[in-house]
Parts: sequence; structure tokens; C-alpha cells
Amino acid sequence: MRFRIVVCKQMLFKRFALFIFLLGFQFHITAQETVLDEVVVSSPRIELSVDQQSRSVTTITAKDIEESGATTLIDVLSDVAGIELRSRGAQDVQSDIYIRGGGFDQVLLLIDGFKVDNPQTGHHTLNAIIPIEMIERVEILKGAAGRVYGQNAFSGAINIVTKKSPAESLNVVLGGGSLDYQKAALFGTDQRESSNHTVYLERVSSDGYRYNTDYDNQNYFWKSSWETNQEPIELLASFNNRRFGANGFYAKPENTEQYEATQSSLLGVSTSIQRSPSLRIQPKIYWKRGQDEYIFIRSNPSVYRNLHITNKLGGEVNTTWEHKLGTTGIGFELARVSIQSNNLGEHARTLVHGYFEHRFESNRWDITPGFSVSHYSDQDTFFYPGIDVGFQVSGNSRLFFNSGYTYRIPTYTDLYYSDSSTLGNEFLLPEKALSTELGFRHRQNNWKLSLTLFQRDAKNYIDYVVLAGDERWQATNIDQILSHGGELDVVVNISRHKFAMGYAYLKDDVDGISSELSLYAINSRKHHLSTRWTLKWSSSVTSSLSYRYAEQDSGYNYNVVDANMAYVKGRIKLSLSVHNILNADYTEQSLVPMPKRHFILSLRYQ
Repeated sequence: MRFRIVVCKQMLFKRFALFIFLLGFQFHITAQETVLDEVVVSSPRIELSVDQQSRSVTTITAKDIEESGATTLIDVLSDVAGIELRSRGAQDVQSDIYIRGGGFDQVLLLIDGFKVDNPQTGHHTLNAIIPIEMIERVEILKGAAGRVYGQNAFSGAINIVTKKSPAESLNVVLGGGSLDYQKAALFGTDQRESSNHTVYLERVSSDGYRYNTDYDNQNYFWKSSWETNQEPIELLASFNNRRFGANGFYAKPENTEQYEATQSSLLGVSTSIQRSPSLRIQPKIYWKRGQDEYIFIRSNPSVYRNLHITNKLGGEVNTTWEHKLGTTGIGFELARVSIQSNNLGEHARTLVHGYFEHRFESNRWDITPGFSVSHYSDQDTFFYPGIDVGFQVSGNSRLFFNSGYTYRIPTYTDLYYSDSSTLGNEFLLPEKALSTELGFRHRQNNWKLSLTLFQRDAKNYIDYVVLAGDERWQATNIDQILSHGGELDVVVNISRHKFAMGYAYLKDDVDGISSELSLYAINSRKHHLSTRWTLKWSSSVTSSLSYRYAEQDSGYNYNVVDANMAYVKGRIKLSLSVHNILNADYTEQSLVPMPKRHFILSLRYQ
């Protein structure tokens, strides 16, 4: 196995020097330690703290989000090394997410453990994200997660854990800013003797930063929990409604009249049954609905219009049993997935998924072998084993290694989509890959560090390519893509200062498409440097400054600097966010220019 880390020192030094210069205005260090909190990572199986994990896991807490001044989850994820957000437009209007070079169809998103994947296309994955005020923490598992979560977790998985407020509260948020940005949100918690209920209502709109990029987004969220005489019951419901002008978002850049409206709904019920101190059973049922309406000419839908509606009804049971030989995890999932579309047709499939894993611990060592089996009624049966190995070097340091197989079946768009520029392929083979990871993690009082090397050997990779002499992008299996790289993360807390830096390097060796032009697979982000400095000036004032450098495999690169300042006094919080301070001219996806310098002013009253 071969790992190669290449850093363009001169290029990185210039960007890093720029960031240090900007930081100079707010940097005064005094030596005083701040202890970094330990976070237990949720899982459908064996729950472990971050320090006990033998995989590459990143957690972002509500406190981290508050300190960063981020206004959307997209802002939060953009700072994570190894994660690439390719956005079309401002805020979170439309964004695709990539982990370690894997495509947007290869990332699984979960909300409180409920899978919110979209069988139409992973292009709609982030439509399901919840408002940032409702997030308790974000758990990011990078690398093959098929053994953990099954389908769609080809290159990684992201679980959003929602808040459960311990006390009654009522909050009002009003925001305004550049481009006629407007936000109004109302959310609160009702605390009863044996139940807790949280409701969130939000509307965000803007005229857009150029012609036909206006948007109007509505978010609704409801979470209730009941403490019964038997076991606790939790109910989760969310609905996101997005309408936006899509100038050049799809098709060709000159197609300026495009329009899209999407909906994402989730309804789930779960409980946790503690049969004994060593046996826990976690059943859940859920319904996930997606809707996507695309209009080629906004003022004249009759020219070309697509409407896709997807539904997924599923249930699963996960069991964890601790005994003298270690900890065993066993689970089972059954789901029915369907789509109705004027372009893709009507299709349905049944999914049956099961897993088994066992964690052995001896002195400083832990070994967790396991496997998953999935059957799709319209595809095939997949078996993917894997193993995690960890060694606790000391109380603060850990070495870990993991390796496993993963897979992804084609989406309905991959199989059946057809228009003047894109063509699906119903004969596509499922993707498969062997992923391997070697890492080191150190944590000590006021600082932590992690270093990871990884490799993914993917076969039958699905991409859209243009064959010689053809004009349409066609879904095609690529023979092989060998991806390898590394990630470095450092977080330091000193007195009133917090400094975080992440760097990721990725190299793709592609086989089988030398005569073709690739839409997604060839141009991954080769270098990604992200830094953030947070300073607590006083008990009332906090500021944050971030710098991000990205370079694609093609050589295209850009720099983005953002800043935030927040003032808190009693029940009132006033915050100002300025995006793209240096007015950079850049694109992240499909030649869609990103917004120039703009600001958002927000007032929150509790």
C-alpha cells in the first residue's frame, strides 16, 4: 500500500502568511489552559467516546458552532479537512457534499440516526439539513462507513444530533443583510413533568446576488420526547421547502432562466430499551419524502419541466450487548423505497439490511471485526466485511487502523435520467471499494491533534462522461479510481483564544477514461487548507476569523476569508457576519460564480 503526501510549500506559505497577517489584529496570548470536552459519538451500534474510536471521527459541538459565528451548516462543514462543499449560490440554497474525493451520491446524511438519503440523487442530500440553532453536535465519520450504515455511506457519513432543551425557552431571531437578505425564526421549548417539546419555524429569503438567483426557504422542525414508565419515546419531524432561481446551476452556463423547488420531509419515532445494564435495544421507524421540481424556463414551465417524488418507509432494530468477552452489536433494517417521476418513470425496491460486529479489548489493544449484508430487490445482495484496530499508546495518545469493503448501488437518476445534455444508463454496475486508513490521535488539556493517511481502491465508479463524438454526459462505470491522501487537524485553546487548522491532500489515479471527459471524478480537491481563530474579548464579545484555501486537481484554486463578531447581553445576542471579505472571484461547482463580499446582521432575543 502506498501513501503519498505532496505539499506545495511556496503556495501554502503565501496563503498562510496572509491569514497570520489578518489574525495579528486580534491576537494576544496569555498562558492559561482550557480543557477540551470529551464527546460520546452516537452510533446505531457500539457507542464510544472520540478517544476510543479506531476510525477517523470528527465532532462539532453546539459550542463550536456558536463560537464560529456560522449561519448555516454549510459554513460549519466547509472548515472540516477532507470535506468539500461545492455550492451554487449564497447560504445553503444548493450545495453538494464530497468526502475524501467521493461523489455527492457517496455520502450518507443522518438526523438523530435516521437515514435521510434520497434515492433520486445525492444532489438533494443537503436539502434535509435542519436549522443550525437546533443542532447539538455534528458527528462526521470519514472513510468507508458501509459496514456501519450500509448503502450511500461509501466515502463517509454525517450524523446531525438535535438539541433537547433542559428548560423552557422562547427565542426570536431576526436577520437582514446584503442582497436584501431577510430571516425570521421563532423557536421554543415546552418542558413538562414527563415530556419535552421543541418547535422551530423559520423563513429565509433574498433577492439574489445576480439575475435569477433569488431564493425563499422555509424550515419547520418539531421534536418531542416522553419519559414513560417503561422506556423513553422520541418523535422527530422536519420539513424543508426551498424555491430558488437557478441561473446556470445546471445544463449550460448560458441557461439563465432555470428554476427549482425542492421539499424534504422526515417523520421518525424511536426509543431505547435498557433490558439490563449490559443489554440495550434501539428500535425506530421512519418515513422520508423528497420532492424536486425543475423548470428550464422559469416564466414558461411548458417548455421543459421535471417533477420527481420519492418515498422511503423503513424500520430498524439495533442491539448492543456487553459481556465478559467484549461488546457485541447486532442489527436489522427493512425499508421500502419508491419514486414517481415524469422523467425517470415509476420504480420501487425493497431493502433488507443486517450487520454483526464484536469489539475485543485487551490491555491497550482493541479489535473490532464485523460485517454487513444488504439485499436490494432490484439489484443484488452485497456482503462487506471490515475490521478496526486500536492501540492506546498512552492515556492521551492513540494509534488506529481500519480496513473494509463498501458499495453503492446506482441512484434512479444514474439509471434512468434523460434530457438534451444528460443520459442515464440502466445497465450500470454497483460501485464497490476497499478502503484503508491509518491514523494517530493525541489529546491533552488545551490542545488536540490528529493525523490520518488513507487509501480507497474503487471499482465500477459511476461518473458522467462525454464519449468522443458525443455531446451528452452519459452515466458510465469507470474501471478504477485509486484515491490516496492524508489529513491533519490541530485545535489549540489558550486562555481566550481558540485556533483550529485543518489540511487535507488528495490524489486520484484514474484508470479507464483516458479518451473521455469526466464531469465529477477527475477534478477532486487536491489541497484544502482551513484555519479559524476565535477570540473571546470579554464575557460579552466574541470574534471569529477564518481563512480557506482550495485547489482542484486541474490547478484551479481560490482563497476565501470570512469574519464574525457577536455581542451578548442578557437575553439579547447581536451578531455580524461578513463573507468573502477579500471579494474573491471564484466558483465551486459548474462554473457558477459565488457571491462577492456580503454581510448578515442578526438579532436574537431569548
